[in-house]
Amino acid sequence: MRNKNVNHARNVWDRAVTYLPRVDQLWFKYAFMEEQLGNIAGARAVFERWMQWQPEEQPWLTYIKFEIRYKEFDRARQIYERYVLCHNEVKAFLRYAKFEAKYGTAGM
Repeated sequence: MRNKNVNHARNVWDRAVTYLPRVDQLWFKYAFMEEQLGNIAGARAVFERWMQWQPEEQPWLTYIKFEIRYKEFDRARQIYERYVLCHNEVKAFLRYAKFEAKYGTAGM
């Protein structure tokens, strides 16, 4: 990245997450790099690939915060729905309820 070898960096990150898909830090840095480059669609694609592995709680929440940052509330809602299906726990449902209370259309 320092020498503007963006495609090389993408290839390295892609290969890293392909070989080590359970290492969350690699995914975080890959998505962060794409976001910093302004490639929002690319960062979204990285998150989608990652979510197919049904990671722990923090990656889901990071993806949701990413969508909220770009005012994509409907996408965040869809991700929350997938998150509560993957992590069927009370804590997940409460987070989703707080999201809906803040950004939802409840009461309409």
